[in-house]
Amino acid sequence: MYVHIGDNKSIPIESVITMVHAQGSKAKKSPIHYYDGPILNEMPAEDIKTYIVTDEGLYGSSISLKTLMKRIEEFQKLIHLNI
Repeated sequence: MYVHIGDNKSIPIESVITMVHAQGSKAKKSPIHYYDGPILNEMPAEDIKTYIVTDEGLYGSSISLKTLMKRIEEFQKLIHLNI
């Protein structure tokens, strides 16, 4: 029930509140741009592709939002097949 978010870090799927692209469009900034708290895992800001908001706080991931969503969806499909 964990999703691997890169850099040897996995987080519980149940704790994920939302995931956001690190880079907003040219017209808009990412909503995370306004967050001024700490990011829970250490990595260079330029390597972050996705921000993950959880119950514990904010994580940066070097994995794209699309890939993270695919991992979670595949895991959920496996669970539903076993029920």
